[in-house]
Amino acid sequence: MSPASIASPDLGQLLDGRYRVEELVARGGMASVHRGHDERLERTVALKLMHPHLASDPQFRSRFTREARAAARLTHPDVVAVYDHGEDGDHAYLAMELIDGGTLREELRRGPLTVRRALAIAIPVARALRAAHEAGIVHRDIKPENILLASDGRVKVTDFGLARAIGAASASATGMLLGTVAYVSPEVVMRGHCDERSDLYSFGIVLFEMLTGCQPFTGEQPVHVAFQHVHEDIPAPSSLVPTVPRELDSLVTWCCARSAASRPASADELLRALVELSDHLPASVQDARPTTARSTQDVPLLTSPMPEDALDHDSGPRIFPTGAVPAADAAAPAEPAAANAPGSGHDGSSPRSASAAAEPAEPDEDASLRLVAVRPPRPRSGRHLGRGAARRSFALRALAVAAALALVLGGAWAGFRWYGTEGPGGDRTVPVVAGTTLSDAEAALEGANLTAETRETYSDTVPAGHVIGSTPTPGSELKRGDAVTLLVSRGVQTFPVPGVQGKTVDEARAAVEGAGLVLVEDERVYDEKVPEGAIVSQSAEADALPAGGEVHVVVSRGPRPISVPDTTGRAEADAVAALKDQGFLVKTSQAYSLTVPAGSVISQDPAGGTARRGATIDVVVSQGPEMVAVPDVFKMPEADAVTTLQNAGFVVEVAHDKGEPVFGQVYQQSLAGGSQAGKGSTITISVF
Repeated sequence: MSPASIASPDLGQLLDGRYRVEELVARGGMASVHRGHDERLERTVALKLMHPHLASDPQFRSRFTREARAAARLTHPDVVAVYDHGEDGDHAYLAMELIDGGTLREELRRGPLTVRRALAIAIPVARALRAAHEAGIVHRDIKPENILLASDGRVKVTDFGLARAIGAASASATGMLLGTVAYVSPEVVMRGHCDERSDLYSFGIVLFEMLTGCQPFTGEQPVHVAFQHVHEDIPAPSSLVPTVPRELDSLVTWCCARSAASRPASADELLRALVELSDHLPASVQDARPTTARSTQDVPLLTSPMPEDALDHDSGPRIFPTGAVPAADAAAPAEPAAANAPGSGHDGSSPRSASAAAEPAEPDEDASLRLVAVRPPRPRSGRHLGRGAARRSFALRALAVAAALALVLGGAWAGFRWYGTEGPGGDRTVPVVAGTTLSDAEAALEGANLTAETRETYSDTVPAGHVIGSTPTPGSELKRGDAVTLLVSRGVQTFPVPGVQGKTVDEARAAVEGAGLVLVEDERVYDEKVPEGAIVSQSAEADALPAGGEVHVVVSRGPRPISVPDTTGRAEADAVAALKDQGFLVKTSQAYSLTVPAGSVISQDPAGGTARRGATIDVVVSQGPEMVAVPDVFKMPEADAVTTLQNAGFVVEVAHDKGEPVFGQVYQQSLAGGSQAGKGSTITISVF
């Protein structure tokens, strides 16, 4: 995307009514960074604003929010703090800790670092990775641009999790691969898989670059570099910079093992190794100025003639001052050595060419003594050639004819060799294209003189428009113009999410599982309108989900239970009003009662506790006592009198107040026969 197509906020613009956008600090392909001011907390911040082509993508916004929240939870002295995140119009932004200083990339442009300086940067980076990995966060994009060097000496790692968020919208881990291919691990190239050990591989590449001033693998196209990550072992840093100790060679190659299982098991294990090296490497080793292979550009040529006696002795060995080399020997490695001289940085030539020029020679005490003897042409004597000279002339002509014949034959052989290798008859190697965009893959095949055919399929791991793999597989040999079939991802296959709001749980589960998805009950809540067991709401993150995607629902527990007032003994009207005020329905019935006055509540069900609003409360209201006639039992035998009164509904008590009965007849009753009394009343009879 061209800079012109990337919209920037106006200086002075207020984001979310809080963050004032100030001057531009840096701009990249994914975001721009501005100095900003938090109007609420009155502090200076760094505002990282994602470019609108990312922020307008709903998938990016969703993942950006999740990753920003995860990064904000990562609090560590060696990690750039994320204060806040948000969206304002076309802008998705992060409010971050502002670090005054530069990046490791800027320092590397000045050349390789001393061992002490490299360790001083590597240890805080390893601490940051340890904290992130323990929090379950993988950085995914460790590179010098994401390592900040504060002006007060602090080292901080930034952009945790953003590679994942940006990858979801632009190219996932593989799309980022093409932007930071120099630091990508083999498993990301081959499978798009990234974990904590992938971060350690990238860390090892950064450490290599700090020690040597260049990257281990370079190429004309990103896929060429990716191929080297997969198929080649990283060289030892000391093969380029002899002053690097073997212990650091071992640590770098340990981190950059092509097999993830052969790398450090964790960032903590790596950190312990770095601290041990820092504590035990001698100061002379840590402070040694990095030296690379010598170039003849650094060797002064002797422009004045050497003494005649030195020029006349052709058969004897030439004598050079200490450290000098013959010009013929010194000139050969000049170009690769210069490419890796301090200051070449990551733009220099590949270490594969530079390593051939590296030679662990003893350092010169005085570079000015490194002279090369250059023989000037011997002056002609002016004498005619004799017979011996004629014979030598004939021999030279014969040699010239033989040389010409050799050139013809050599040219023919070279032509056949070209036809069978680089020409139409030669084999072509299928490049690594898995994970790249279709256009990049087609360009890589075109560069290899192969043609591309495509076939599309769904993929749960490879973003749409990216290559899943190829047939034949990478490394296979084909003829010029042969076809390679590219399996291109259509993205994740998704299924419509059914609407289940208002359905019962069983109905909702049947509908969701029928769509190839999974129903997840998040919680059960009280709801005054939705019946118990029905769906109150469902997640609305997407209208479609991949197979096995989760549809989250909230289930109703029905109306919230409320306290039931106890109305026993209260007047009927008061009792009914009190219950209805609480939202209950009331059902009344009548019953006789000797103890509760007429019109008052005898009982209710339930008689207290709690019930749901709208429940029915049964209330029994007293009619007073039921009045019945009192039987006359005067002179009746005791047993007959008791039976008669009980059958009439009374409770009977017998009194023998005249002593032991003689006749056994009733001579007195407490309520006179023929009178009215409440049913259930007690009547006392006296027997003599």
